[in-house]
Amino acid sequence: MKRIAVYGTFEAQVPVKQRYWKKRKDGVRQRYWKTTKKNKMAEAKGRFEFSGKGRDLYKAVIAAHHVIPKGYVKVDAEKFLENPEYYSSEGVWIKKEIESG
Repeated sequence: MKRIAVYGTFEAQVPVKQRYWKKRKDGVRQRYWKTTKKNKMAEAKGRFEFSGKGRDLYKAVIAAHHVIPKGYVKVDAEKFLENPEYYSSEGVWIKKEIESG
């Protein structure tokens, strides 16, 4: 079983949160946060960790060049190739490194 990791910083669409005031039943005003429908581009960090056969690892790294991870993703390369949308989303890598181990 071989392993390889693709990690770095990327630009992605993140939802914008808005702060608003609400008056509770006991009369106290309290601040809340809610997610709006607007999105903005922001930098984030993430990591793919693939494990499996050499050929599957090669194909998974090639596929990972065009998508960004949803946080820290540790997955078998064969499962990632079957359904990459489940483990990733669209975005642009700013700085990327590949590490094998």
